[in-house]
Amino acid sequence: MVFHVLSIPVYPTRKEITLCAFTQKVYKFCQEMTKRGHTVYHYGHPNSKVNCTEHINVISEELYNQTYQNKKWQDFLPQNVNNELHKQFNDNAYNEILKRNKNNKEFLLAFWGFGHADVAQRLDGRLIVVEPSIGYDSLFAKHRVFESYAQLHKILGAAKMHPSQTDHVIPPGFYEADFEFKTKKENYLLFLGRIVDSKGVLIADQMARLSNMPIKFVGPQTLETSLVKNNPKAEYIHTVSYEERKHLLANAKALLMPSLYIEPCGWSMIEAWFSGTPVITTDWGGPAEYNIHMKTGFRCRSLNEFFHAINLTNTIDPHYCMQYACRNFNISHIMSRYESYFEFLLDDYANTIKPTCKFTVSRGS
Repeated sequence: MVFHVLSIPVYPTRKEITLCAFTQKVYKFCQEMTKRGHTVYHYGHPNSKVNCTEHINVISEELYNQTYQNKKWQDFLPQNVNNELHKQFNDNAYNEILKRNKNNKEFLLAFWGFGHADVAQRLDGRLIVVEPSIGYDSLFAKHRVFESYAQLHKILGAAKMHPSQTDHVIPPGFYEADFEFKTKKENYLLFLGRIVDSKGVLIADQMARLSNMPIKFVGPQTLETSLVKNNPKAEYIHTVSYEERKHLLANAKALLMPSLYIEPCGWSMIEAWFSGTPVITTDWGGPAEYNIHMKTGFRCRSLNEFFHAINLTNTIDPHYCMQYACRNFNISHIMSRYESYFEFLLDDYANTIKPTCKFTVSRGS
């Protein structure tokens, strides 16, 4: 199969950029599908470092630095898609894809969703356009893969759309070797992600104070939040490398993920399980689908439940968490599911329905 992979204009595609799940999706997809013998064209930033058949530069470093004012990726760069950088990306990607596209059985993968809609619309009919991992609140393509059924139901419901036979759910995949499994934990709670109110940082802080436990808030410390960083038992750690992330996850007594919105999936949750670490989440979105209550962690709806969950983390078996992650989120297993999906589009679906896209963009709610 032939894949034209549109990367994330906001970041180069590199392993170390762990703050952006979309960048990690592109990195892993290109690497794994290339290893499986497929042709993979990667379109992106000149500083990308990714295994693929061919990398094609479609943005200039000068415009990139001008757009993001030389900020580092650890600071979480703005996600706005209506700028000259995205226009340059889409225009150049369009021209470069035309040079390489040989037939209409090739795939165009829009990992950045609406940010790639312009180039995808112009190539509609020449390639099979797919949104391969919807973890955002919009959709535009006819062929769609969601990170969870919770996200599928949320987005289609908000758009008042019926599901189609090419709406699939495939969760993210991970490399077991990227994590360190430990059964003996240190005495601290971990919050890992964007330090913003919607991620539940205030709940995490309150729970740590009530339980009198140390907590590490790890993520971009430059974002706007109501969190008052004066907890004497807290550490406020700016975005870390994937090696530091591995050790933090392995040694934590529990990962707190009390998100106040509907998480499409919850990547740090799955990473914690590979490390043998239980996860305490709210009871909606991706966590309600993937976090098995009292087996891989706890799902909570009140401060009282969160407090008791923290005191029950020792009842969670680290081996079960790790085995559950390996069974369900191993990268090889996930990529096999992707191959089956694309084969379905080619062999079964494409024979009966023309591979065109509905470019009526829905932003969700």
